[in-house]
This record gives sequence, C-alpha cells and structure tokens, in this order.
Amino acid sequence: MSTGIARAREELFAAHLLGTTGFAAQTVGLAFRAALAAAEAALMLLDRPPAHEPAEVVAEFVRHVVRERGLDPTAGSKLRSLYNRQIQAGADGVVPQAEAPLALADATTVIDVVEEWIKTSHRVAEERGPTRGRPPRRR
Repeated sequence: MSTGIARAREELFAAHLLGTTGFAAQTVGLAFRAALAAAEAALMLLDRPPAHEPAEVVAEFVRHVVRERGLDPTAGSKLRSLYNRQIQAGADGVVPQAEAPLALADATTVIDVVEEWIKTSHRVAEERGPTRGRPPRRR
C-alpha cells in the first residue's frame, strides 16, 4: 500500500471516530482530507506533485487521473462533493449528524477506487518492464 493511501486510511479511521461521537462537521472535514490524500497519491504516481490548494488538487485529480487515465468518474464526483461539503461545514459548522456517514461512505469509495487504480498501475508497469531512457519508478 502506498504511503498516501495509508495516510488516507488513517484519516478515514479518525473521521469515523469523530462521526460516531457526534462531531458531524469535523467528520466531513476529515473525510475530505482522507479522500484528498488518496487523490494526492494518484497524482504523485503520475509524477504530478499536487498543488497546495485543495481545490486545485481536486481539479488536477479530475483532469489527470479521471479524464486522462480513465479512473471511475464516480471517484472524481465524490471527491468534488466532499470538497464542497467540507467548505460548507467550515463556513457555518452546522452539519446534520446524518451527513457524517454519507461523507465517510463517499471518502471510502474514493480511497478504494484510487487504491485499486494504483495497484493496477503498478502491476501493469511491472509487466511492461522498465521504460527506455527512464529509471524505474521508486515506491
């Protein structure tokens, strides 16, 4: 498992703890951070260091991973939705408790899809062997 995916899973676990103890706004924010960590890991795999602003990372992920590399578009839409919900949660802090499990489910979907895509990418790269003129990727 890549470092980015491991971090995403840790943040998702923390979000789950917050969600089960009544902190819906914090759950939404941390669920987004978890999904964002997975998106950043996917961008790093493409040798595209993610931007510093979350909105830019979301846009880069949708452009370079979803559209250009054919990742399930659901992952892109769920990541964008999580971004929008965390902005709203941060703006007023009023988030219905029912939103927490929805955010957790969306973040889980993004992380799972990205993790599978990363595994497949590594497998394909190994099957093809090293490319000419470029050193093999470090893991």
